[in-house]
Order: sequence, then C-alpha cells, then structure tokens
Amino acid sequence: MHHTQQSHFYPLTRLAKAALLTTGLFCTAVNAAAPVAVERITQANLQSKFTVHGTLYGKQDVRLTAGVNGLLTYVAEPGSLVHKGDVLAKIDTLPLEFQRATQQEMLTRAKINLRFHKQELSRLKKLAQSSSAAASQVDQIQNKHDLAQSDIALAEIALRKIADQINRATLTAPFSGVVSERFIQSGADVNRADKLIKLIDINNLEARIFIPIKYLNYIQQGQTLPITNTDSTPNQPANDAKITAIIPATDPRSQSFEVRATLEKDTDSHWAVGQLVNISVPLKTDNTSWLVNRDALILRKDGVHIVKIDDQNTAQKIPVQVGKGKGKLVAVTPLSAGSLSVNDTVVVLGAERLQAGQEVEVQQRAKNSS
Repeated sequence: MHHTQQSHFYPLTRLAKAALLTTGLFCTAVNAAAPVAVERITQANLQSKFTVHGTLYGKQDVRLTAGVNGLLTYVAEPGSLVHKGDVLAKIDTLPLEFQRATQQEMLTRAKINLRFHKQELSRLKKLAQSSSAAASQVDQIQNKHDLAQSDIALAEIALRKIADQINRATLTAPFSGVVSERFIQSGADVNRADKLIKLIDINNLEARIFIPIKYLNYIQQGQTLPITNTDSTPNQPANDAKITAIIPATDPRSQSFEVRATLEKDTDSHWAVGQLVNISVPLKTDNTSWLVNRDALILRKDGVHIVKIDDQNTAQKIPVQVGKGKGKLVAVTPLSAGSLSVNDTVVVLGAERLQAGQEVEVQQRAKNSS
C-alpha cells in the first residue's frame, strides 16, 4: 500500500518541477530587455514641397502679320532657323512704288506753285507801296503762297508714309528663333492684318505654371524652382528656373494663379517650346517643429503615439499630434506639455511590441533622416 502511494506521488513531483521551470523561463522572457533601434528628436523649420505641371513657352513668341496689303512673293518655311534681322516674308512693292512716284510729282508741282506765288507776292508788295496794286490782291496771293507751302508739307508726309509701307513690305525677324508655323503660302494676296508666320524664341524659355491660390504666400519674385522633364527618371538632375512674374489673378474655376519662371540660358537646348515639365514648389514654414522619423509613429484606434526611451532605458508611450512631413521626417506635437524635448530618444524599430515601463536594449542607433 505504501509502495502504491509513492508511485502516485512521483509523477506529481515531476510535473511540479516542470511547471516551476516553465514559470521561471516565462518570467525571464517577460523581464528580458527588448532589442530596439532608436533615433533622436530634432528641431528645425520643416520645409516640404509639392509638384505642379507647367508648359514651356518662348518669352518672345509672336505671330507676325503682313503689315501692308499686296501680293505675297516669299515666306519662310516652317522649321527655318533664323537670326535677328533675317528676311521672313516679302510683299510685292510695285503698287507702292507707283504711289511714291506719283506723290513725288505732286511735291514737285507744289514747289513750282510756291516759287510762282512767291515771285508774284514780291511784285505785288512793291506795287502796293506806290498804290498801284490793291491790298486785296496782295492778300489773295499771300493766301495762295501759304497754301503752296502747306501742299509741300503734305506731299512730304505722304512720301514718308509710302516709304514706311515699302519698308513694312519686307518682314524681318525681330529676334533669333525658329519659324514654327506658316499660315499663308506665297502667291496669295494678303491684307495688312493677316497672320503670315509664327516665330518662336528658343533661346529664352519660360515655364508658365498654375499654382493653387492657397500657396500664394509661399511664392516670391526671384525665387528659384527646380524643374524637370515629365519623363525624367527620379535620379536625373533638375535644372533651375527663376520666377520672373507672379500674376495674382485667380481663375474662378480652378482657383489657381499664374507664375512664370525663366530657365537658365545654358540649358535651353535641352528643352522644347510646348514641352510639359514638373516644377517643385517648396513650402517652408516659419514655425520650428519637433521632427521624428515616420517609423516612430504607432497608429492605434485611440490615436497616435511614439515610444520614448528614458535615462533608465525603459519605454514610455507619448501621445502626439502629427503635422506636416517631408520625406522620412514628420512634425509631432506632444498632447501633454513637457513630455518631449529636443534630443529625446524615440524608438523607430521594434516599438509595436513594447509595453509602458518595459526595459529595452538599444541595438542600433540609426542616423537621423534628412
């Protein structure tokens, strides 16, 4: 009977030992320091950015008109590279030359009349001194003399006008560029307001950008913006465009305003008029913010918190309000005053499994993101 009791108690003793051993291991696992990676809280003015699309234009792009009525005898072809002063179009000047010759004869006649009336006026004035000529005759010749002088002035004005029309009949390039369009072929009769060609300025390009009106205070005259091709790779370097004009007139539908930025001249060859580009607009805040790595944020139903490591290497949960971000950094504001300060250490890897007051072991101190 006694032997039977011993055989019953022996297994219970082994089970108790196993239970005590398991409990000891569990306590050791709970109390073990959890490995984490940490970063420090930094303080800076957060500068984020947003990207908008723009279109490139030549600063002096222009549609050139005929200037005078007549027969179009020559017009430059699209794609022609021209320099300032090169001939772009010609209009037949023969009718104008006829007008000039006619007006020249009118000027000659006016000069002949003036000479005759001048002589007659001089003769009558001498006769009037001896009472041989009536004063009315003198006044009449004086009037004709003055009219002849006026006819000469009018003829000279008409000749200058015809010379200006003949000069306009030859259309020259106001700047160096490329002919992009030709609206009328040579051989057609044109009026002075008819569009002949479009000349684009390939040496002075500007981006025209429409930016939401809420960002008006972030844009300044002379500010430099990075500009890239819409098809460029992320690692492709950007060129700079300097803001030359801000037009604070809001489009009622899009609630945006226009900004014009000139590209650097040594990069003009990399771009084309009408090309779509991406422009990065920086948004710099005036307020200094506490910045942490986005990986430090723990999102829960009751809000967002980060895990701060105190001087005893224990974890503390700090509820925060999340602000603007840039890259891997994000601005945070603690919900309780005094719970955070600059250079505090926060967990960026391994924070999800930590409990408040749990001891941690810093295995990696990550570099602060920029």
